[in-house]
Amino acid sequence: MSQLKKIALLILGCNLVSFSALALNITNTDVQTLIDQGSRPFTGRILINDNQQTYVDLTQGDGINADSRFLIGSISKTITATLVLRAVDQQKISVNDDITDYLNIVTEHPITIAQLLNHTSGILPPKSSSLNAQSQFMPGSQFSYSNYGYKLLGDILSQRYRMPFAELVNQFAAQYQLDMSADVGEITELYAKQPRLVPGFMEQQQQPVRLDEFTIDNGFIAFGAMQASSQGIAAFIAGLKQQPFLSATNLKAMTTPSAKRPHRWGELDYGYGLQINHRDGLIEYSHSGYLPGYISLMLYYPQAHLSVVILENTSWDLDNITRVFGLHDKIRQAIRNQLKTDE
Repeated sequence: MSQLKKIALLILGCNLVSFSALALNITNTDVQTLIDQGSRPFTGRILINDNQQTYVDLTQGDGINADSRFLIGSISKTITATLVLRAVDQQKISVNDDITDYLNIVTEHPITIAQLLNHTSGILPPKSSSLNAQSQFMPGSQFSYSNYGYKLLGDILSQRYRMPFAELVNQFAAQYQLDMSADVGEITELYAKQPRLVPGFMEQQQQPVRLDEFTIDNGFIAFGAMQASSQGIAAFIAGLKQQPFLSATNLKAMTTPSAKRPHRWGELDYGYGLQINHRDGLIEYSHSGYLPGYISLMLYYPQAHLSVVILENTSWDLDNITRVFGLHDKIRQAIRNQLKTDE
């Protein structure tokens, strides 16, 4: 095993000596009970597995099966961050570069690619056709979650590779045989073009309404509109773990805390496109997503080699955050309780 490979394994918390599998005890029945006890229905896919076995493989909802695809919301940001760091590996860019080196934009203060990656840029979208982008704060001094910042990352990659960002994503997915893609257009066109993409629904006046008016462009893809199956997300997590995507140096950069994010789980560290949590002796990498028609969550616990993927095709009313994300949080807590006990 090469020295770089050893470093990469250590970054993701893998023990190089014999590591006995943790006796995780969670089944489809356990998750179904959590769904039944919840305050809203569930339609989608839940996949929980490690490198030895699958614990939960649950499918629920009309027209949904194990191969169904969903829009994955802000999990797209983790993939965009991976593509940015691949560009660093390929010496196309540096994370310390000023974004104006690549973009036709005027910023109030110098902003680096790294500050877009960890949401500390503070950049605001220019008004109308202006090229002047104002700042919420001095870049690097605070955390402010920014879809616009990730849209700019997609623009930078498009400029460096001279291709639409969607094409760059699809080349990456094809290279590593990941069941995910990026497609632009009207959502009804995408339903027809991609029959495995399950239609999304939005809760309006306590009723699910099919998502039929929604446009996806390359900028949207970079921060929230890629599509994938549960197996596609699990394979992406495995690819980060096994390190075919990134050098050891840039995998470490991605998984090293560089900002603090306020969150309903408590304050979390944030790296490059990843939430990072070290509470209770557990290392946890995560990202969630919410956009019209879809909700998503991915978790990875490197000490147990455990991946969790939850994909839903209904976006519940955000007026009640506990109701929207309660199922995700209960599944996460059930897993964390067992991992804490076993470790």
